Formats: sequence, C-alpha cells, structure tokens
Amino acid sequence: MMNIKKRKKIKNYVIRYFIIIMWVIIALLPIYTAVMTSLTPFEKLGEKMLYPKYFHWQNYVELAGQTPMWEYLKASVIYALGTSIFTIVISILAAYALSRFKFKFRVAFMMLIVAIQVIPQIVIVTPLYGISNSTGLYDTYIVVILAMVASAIANPILLLKGFFDSISVNLEEAAAVDGCTKVMALVKIILPISLPAVTTAFALSFFTGWDAYLYPMILTSSAGKVSMTVGLSRMVDIVTPWNWIMAGTVLAIVPPILIYLMAQKYLIGGLTAGSDK
Repeated sequence: MMNIKKRKKIKNYVIRYFIIIMWVIIALLPIYTAVMTSLTPFEKLGEKMLYPKYFHWQNYVELAGQTPMWEYLKASVIYALGTSIFTIVISILAAYALSRFKFKFRVAFMMLIVAIQVIPQIVIVTPLYGISNSTGLYDTYIVVILAMVASAIANPILLLKGFFDSISVNLEEAAAVDGCTKVMALVKIILPISLPAVTTAFALSFFTGWDAYLYPMILTSSAGKVSMTVGLSRMVDIVTPWNWIMAGTVLAIVPPILIYLMAQKYLIGGLTAGSDK
C-alpha cells in the first residue's frame, strides 16, 4: 500500500513538473528566438540553429543609428513613469478615502471603479481624439498619460483599498492621540506598512504605461511621441531587416523585466493583500 501511494505521489510530481517545464519553454521560446535573431547578421537569417552561433552586436548599433528607436524608448519611459506616478498618487488617496471614510455614494463609486475595467479602450479613443484636438493636447505626452491613468487606475485602487482594510484602525487612533492628522497618519504609518501593495500597484501601472499601444498610436503623430510598441509595429515592413526588429523587441522587453525583478519580492504579497481579511 505504501509503495502504491509513493508511486502515485512520484507520478503526480513528474506530471506537475513536466507541465511547468513545458509552460516555461513555451513562454520563453519567443524571447529566446528574438534574442538569437537580434544577434544574427542579415545574410545569415533563416539558418536553423538551436543555440546562438553569432554575436553580431552591430545590429543594435545600426538600429539606434538608422531608426528613431531612442525616441521610441524615451517616449515609452515617459508614458510608463508618468502613468505610474499619477496612478499611485491618485490610487493611494482614493483607496484611503474608501477604506477609512463613510460617505454618500461610496458603494456606487466603487461599482463605477469596477465598471471602468470592462470598458474597452477602442470605445473611448475616438472621443478622446476629438477632445485632445479641441483642447490643443493632441500629440503631447500628457494626453496619453492621462488616458492611460484612466484605464489603469481601477486595479491599483481596489488593490490598495484591500490592503488598507487589513490594517487596524487602532494604529491611526493612537497616532491621533499624539497629534497626527489623517494625512500624517497616512504618510508615516499606513504607507510604510503598505509598501508591498504600493510597490505592486506601481509595477502594474508601469507595465500598463509601457505596453501602451492604442492611445499613442491614435493620440500622437510625431516620432518623438510614439511608444516602443507603436514604433516596432511600424517597422514591420518590407524594408526594415528582421534582425533590427528583433533587436528593438529585445530592448522593449528589458525594462519591464528589470522592474519585475526589482519588485519581485513584493509582488506576491501585494497581489494577495487583504485577501485574508
């Protein structure tokens, strides 16, 4: 009986890890292919290879020198950081108000926040185009950032509210006895405790801003305002070599990976914040 249970346990482990390994291979294969292609000379494209045979870094030099790639990269950084900063500031204040204060239409406001998540960007991009033209904001960084904040703000608010709900109000009441205002209690007590949730919200907002495609494509026209995603899609033509395009793809995925690695220890705790309340 023990041998049967042991064999069954081993079988379950083998199946589980086989599925995990296959999933990792499928997930990493496109990235691996992009890296190999980005290091391959143009005349060697199409060769079958399982491992890198060439390290032609000149592809990156040519990409930077003959395309507006640095302009695309700068715009993406501005969109990602702008979206993250605006989203975090607004989300912290909104989540704290929803968590600590009882006011009229509070439930309706939370339902509205949830409803925002299900509105496709394609539905509102046309009205935004008209508004940006009439207000003189068309082809500016701020119009894309504001549009991305409106699209990205729902999840951070709900995430932070769940974490704030799990923090005892007694801490703030004790601080109030010592003369702390609500704002001081938020800054000095709540936010340090909420670092995992705040870091997670920042990372998710950064990813949203970095992946911006529809808004930069519709609401901007100059090369200096175009994001990496839009710029790379415009490079896919009969002129741009594929090794250049793959080099741009590698450059586009590096910043999100770095942000994820830096915030990794907070992400799991942040995403499950408040779930045990």
